[in-house]
Amino acid sequence: MSAANCPETPRQKMISMMYLVYTALLALNVSVEILNGYSLVDGSLRKSIQIADARNVNMKEKFEDLASQNPTKTKEWKDKADLLATKSDSLYNYINTIKRYIVVLIDGEEANIDPKKENYLQVSEEKRGNLDITGTVGVGEVPFQCEGKSIKPVGKDLKNSIRSYADFVKSMVTDSMKARSIDETFATPDGHGHDGERVLWENSVFEGMPAVATLTMLSKVQNDIRNTEAEIMQYLINQIDAGDFRVNKIEALVIPDSKYLIKGSKYHAQIVLAATDSTRPLEIEVNGKPIVNGVYEFGAGATGKFDYKGKIKMKKPSGEEVIYDFASDYTVGEPSATISADMMNVFYAGIKNPLSVSVPGVASRDVKIDISNAKQVQTAKGWDITPIKVGTPAVVTVYANMQGKSTVVAKKEFRVKPLPPPLAKIEYTNAQGVKEKYKGGTAIAKNLLITANRIIAELDDADLDVKYKVLSFSLNSFDSMGNTMVDMATGSELTAKQKQVFGKLTKGKTVYVSNVKAKGPDNVERTLPPVEVKIK
Repeated sequence: MSAANCPETPRQKMISMMYLVYTALLALNVSVEILNGYSLVDGSLRKSIQIADARNVNMKEKFEDLASQNPTKTKEWKDKADLLATKSDSLYNYINTIKRYIVVLIDGEEANIDPKKENYLQVSEEKRGNLDITGTVGVGEVPFQCEGKSIKPVGKDLKNSIRSYADFVKSMVTDSMKARSIDETFATPDGHGHDGERVLWENSVFEGMPAVATLTMLSKVQNDIRNTEAEIMQYLINQIDAGDFRVNKIEALVIPDSKYLIKGSKYHAQIVLAATDSTRPLEIEVNGKPIVNGVYEFGAGATGKFDYKGKIKMKKPSGEEVIYDFASDYTVGEPSATISADMMNVFYAGIKNPLSVSVPGVASRDVKIDISNAKQVQTAKGWDITPIKVGTPAVVTVYANMQGKSTVVAKKEFRVKPLPPPLAKIEYTNAQGVKEKYKGGTAIAKNLLITANRIIAELDDADLDVKYKVLSFSLNSFDSMGNTMVDMATGSELTAKQKQVFGKLTKGKTVYVSNVKAKGPDNVERTLPPVEVKIK
């Protein structure tokens, strides 16, 4: 029956209210067994932290010992280890501060905040099930008061600090598996409640949790910090010896700056032993003479190919001396350069002429040029040369920077000529739809001629890529009386009337495209020879 038809009696209402109160009490009353379980886990974590602390102390002492034996080799890794210890202590102590807030707010004056006493920063047994204080400390909406200070809730800041620490630790390793393990260890994922709503990580740690549970979770993070610190400390110690004389192949290497030299320059080579320890000096000799710091350098006097050989002596950790032989060669040539005009062996006035210059054995950045009777602009591939005066040679002088000194290595003279005149051509489309060019002199089929749309001007010389612009032209045709008919056009496009003339032409008839004016990149306006158009 519905409530309206069967209203509850006062007794039933009282029973319902008592049931609700009892249910709420059950929800709030965390069992002693669960609280004991958290206490046991927390105690185990604290013992684990003590063990990790002892390992870290031992490895710090090992670092100090290694640094005293070989400070140069150890410095990089010891500096990283010291920074790791500082970062780890900072986060560990911050968590201790959060524990202190919880313990003081719950136990008051009886709070155990003395590091020398047993059960340091643990809540008293009778109050370890407190469900209010952890939420206030971690995710409260307003600052809380503790030991005379106003403090903002710490949950969000703790999460950010954990993430920052994880990122720092990952930056110290190169192993992707180890980096992924660090991410998993210090993960702070958000979750979902029973109703499916998102629950932030800080809320799951602090809100509505028994004090002993939150303290155990914080101890777990501290344990992760100390164990991760110990693991990374060991990793850093291993890196000190990573480059030691422990490989399956050892060979001597000669690394010259270049095997090709110019007469008057110096030969420079680095001689090293692959996989050796750079902090241990090597004994190296070339052609029976010792060299210093593995650098072999001499002046190149005569031209030709030369060989040299030598030995590298190294002592193993056991004290045994090992000798490795090496040999190499070098070539000394006369100063020379390769100079080429990219288009042809002359420079044309009024346009940019690409120029490439190279000097064997010298990097392109150390090669410069100077040129007479022309302007030069350096490009990514070389230089653009623009001559000034036609008829006057342009002389290119090449300089190479060798051992910090600019040296002339070559000179070459180029003729300067004006651009040749272009030819006028009729552009049409063939039966395959491809653009072609008709320059007159031979007969053309009418069906091809009527596809023409414009007049172009270009050089017949394929070595020069020069663009010309047609400014104007005329089409000269003849009537039945032999009178000349002239149709003018501005620009390169055929006019409608000119196209009509082409359309009316019959076999054997001739017309002329004349008075074609065009301008090239040198800005010189030229009048081009006429094009004689014959119909097949």
